[in-house]
Amino acid sequence: MKDRSTRPVYERGTGFLLARLGSLTARSWTAFLNEHQLTQGQYTLLVALKQHGPASQRRLAELVAMDARNVVLVLDSLAAASLIERRPDNTDRRRRIITLTEQGNDLLAIVADAAAAEQDHFLHTLSDTERKRLNHLLQRLYDSHVPAADPQPG
Repeated sequence: MKDRSTRPVYERGTGFLLARLGSLTARSWTAFLNEHQLTQGQYTLLVALKQHGPASQRRLAELVAMDARNVVLVLDSLAAASLIERRPDNTDRRRRIITLTEQGNDLLAIVADAAAAEQDHFLHTLSDTERKRLNHLLQRLYDSHVPAADPQPG
């Protein structure tokens, strides 16, 4: 590991470090998802379904802050891969309720385990305490700039 004092000044600034590490993690995460034949949008929708349970397409779009038109395309690809099912809503037959299939649940479990291992590899130089502290600080920054999703069911 290179001594911090030998690095150029710009490589020691918080903004640069956040941007560069963000770029490195994004590249690593995209490659990781590709290994599991998933895009970020697909993964995000699967996780939202796992966390919130069955939901309408509109609600899913709200939960993941994705344009409703784009959600349909992503859901089409997930349905084609048998990871989700669309069912008519019992209260409004025009509305579709999206649910995870058993295959979707299984894939999420596999990806979660692999993601934890990938994260451990990326953060290997930090102790558990340091990892928790880093996550806490990043979460505080994130929360101060990105409003939380509306928790209402739909």
